[in-house]
Amino acid sequence: MGRSLRAIYILAVVALAAAEARAQRMSDKSAPPPAPLVTAPVPQPVPAATGTGGIILPTEKSSDLQQHWNARRDYLRDRDEHRADDEEQRVRQLKDDLAIENLFFISGALVRESQQALAAGAPALAVTRCKHAVEFAPAMAEAHSCLSRALLAENIFSLKSAASESFAAASATMADPRSGHALLANVLGVLFIGLLAAGVTFALVLFIRYAQLYAHDVHHLFPLGARRWQTAMLAAVLILLPLLLQLGPVPLIFTALLACALYTTTLETVIACALLLMLAASPWMAQAIGRVAAFGGSALDVWLVEHGPGSPPEIARLQKRLEFGNDLAVDFALARKAKRDGDFATAEKLYLRALEVPGASSSGLAAVRNNLGNVYLLEGETSKALAQYQQAMDLRESMAAPHFNMSRALNLGGVDTLEKVQAEQARALELGREAVDRFTAGQLQANKKSNKFVMDIALDDALLEPLLEAEERVADGVADEVRSQLAGPLSNEVAFLLPLVAGGLFLLLRAARGRIRPSNRCERCGREVCRRCDAEARPQEQLCAQCVNVFIRRTGVDPAERLRKEYAVHAYHRRRETTARVLGLVSGAGHVMLGYPLRGIVFMLVTASLAASLLLWRGLARDPVAVRQGVSLLRIAASALCLVAVYVFCLRDLLARQRAEGA
Repeated sequence: MGRSLRAIYILAVVALAAAEARAQRMSDKSAPPPAPLVTAPVPQPVPAATGTGGIILPTEKSSDLQQHWNARRDYLRDRDEHRADDEEQRVRQLKDDLAIENLFFISGALVRESQQALAAGAPALAVTRCKHAVEFAPAMAEAHSCLSRALLAENIFSLKSAASESFAAASATMADPRSGHALLANVLGVLFIGLLAAGVTFALVLFIRYAQLYAHDVHHLFPLGARRWQTAMLAAVLILLPLLLQLGPVPLIFTALLACALYTTTLETVIACALLLMLAASPWMAQAIGRVAAFGGSALDVWLVEHGPGSPPEIARLQKRLEFGNDLAVDFALARKAKRDGDFATAEKLYLRALEVPGASSSGLAAVRNNLGNVYLLEGETSKALAQYQQAMDLRESMAAPHFNMSRALNLGGVDTLEKVQAEQARALELGREAVDRFTAGQLQANKKSNKFVMDIALDDALLEPLLEAEERVADGVADEVRSQLAGPLSNEVAFLLPLVAGGLFLLLRAARGRIRPSNRCERCGREVCRRCDAEARPQEQLCAQCVNVFIRRTGVDPAERLRKEYAVHAYHRRRETTARVLGLVSGAGHVMLGYPLRGIVFMLVTASLAASLLLWRGLARDPVAVRQGVSLLRIAASALCLVAVYVFCLRDLLARQRAEGA
């Protein structure tokens, strides 16, 4: 018995020793490796400052964003992905803390990184970079376009996602006044150039159509002894009179149309008068396009500061402008930036300055008072904040932000104001539930961060109008340049009158053709149908005297003369067909020559606009966001395909009409 107890005791001791050894080995495996002798310092986040009422103030400013992004770039260059991700996360957190809508420069850098990733054959990395670009700057159209391209590069079947991002890119383009103004200016410019080119081509082809009749009738203005070549030279001099008087080439359009006034059809007359009216209005049209494209200067700086972090040059230019005037938009944007950075003293000063702007709208003043109340509340002056919120509501009751902010201010007062707090919250949700939910992210508990605690009202784009007016004055020179082309050496004040005078003379001549009795064209042989030359001609039937004798009366006509006349008829139709086909090289010109002016001018306008889009492949207004080369190869390819399609359709329609006439 004693031996068995001793054996059991020995076995127990051995088991305990084995368990202890096993535990020691496990603890050795889970322990961290020994620290190296030299370690790199790990940056620690700056502790957040706490203001009045427990409000958390921002620890960094928007100017620190560039430093963090530069650090990320350096870490990526050193292939330290972990620290680069840490810096990117700090930028993301700082963007959220400062309530900055867009980080355009960071998004642009990420778009370029995605392009490099695609070039290196890494579509997954490109998609990641583009998604981050959209996250950092959702209002940047190129970020959405980048993501659309990367998604298709990664998976060709991701059509739905790519289409969604393309639609988002189009929406962002129209919402961004920089790209929106540039796009609208380019579209209007292309249409304007196409309209001018189509109008000039129409006038030229119309003159070619009726030049023979014009020269014939000018010949009748002189005595019978005058030679044809002499009167033809005089007819040409009358057309070229603007050049001889040094009025410039544009008035040649007026003289060419006046030469055709006695012969045009009703539809041709309407189109010609519309062309002259367009030329009269062209200075104002060009000026309007220039004003659309003139989005820049202080207006652009204010927009970038309002919707982004604001670069040092933009801030410096706006601060310099404060010395020369008081613009509500400038004060507003700089004040909001100061408030986001936690500089409440500067924000208060600028908002008070904005209240002194004369002639400010009620909505603009209401936004200023709401945001000023936010500054007071963050400074701990609740009574001043409540007063500002109340004045904002008096100016514009339909704003949700003052009611929401008043509920936050009253909530700091304790339980006694609970009923009032709930009433203001309900009113805020009634007026703008979507805006409140977006600001609070659907959370009922108040966020104590200074830029998340109370709602600012963003700058209304309408407040940029006074700044834009100064920029748009640059376009006045465009109108003067167009007027100088219309009037030549004449005064610019009377430039628009020249097309109107030409239009009046055009209508006067056409109205008087019953008395003037101009010649007409024989529909068989193309000769002039003129009663002055031959009393047997039939202008109403559009037949000359020879065709009347040969094809109508058919008696006493020499067979040889009949053959010559039939040959002349065939030769005329061949010339007419050939001329129409040659002019058909210019889309729509052949239709005008054959007597289809409406179809012709439509084809001319579409073709000229598409051709202008290709010739001006960079656009009249360049891409304001310098991320890519600014040239859309897709747009150029689409314009070229449309141009070819329109040209082919126009040519087929012209040939079909010629075959129908010959049948």
